Amino acid sequence: IWLARNRATFEKKMIKTPFEIVFSMCSFLLYWTGLQQGEDAKKLRAGAEHIRAGTMQMMKLCDGA
Repeated sequence: IWLARNRATFEKKMIKTPFEIVFSMCSFLLYWTGLQQGEDAKKLRAGAEHIRAGTMQMMKLCDGA
């Protein structure tokens, strides 16, 4: 959220949808996964993938409305 706010404030990049923020968060989580080891990395990757999958389902519901 903080990075999205900074982009909007300082770079004048408008946030078109809240989904942008969630996908950005997932990208950071997946990047962070690479810095972890063992079971922590697996759990973090699985969590990021679940969040991304849920967000994609939510996008489909919103587009269908």
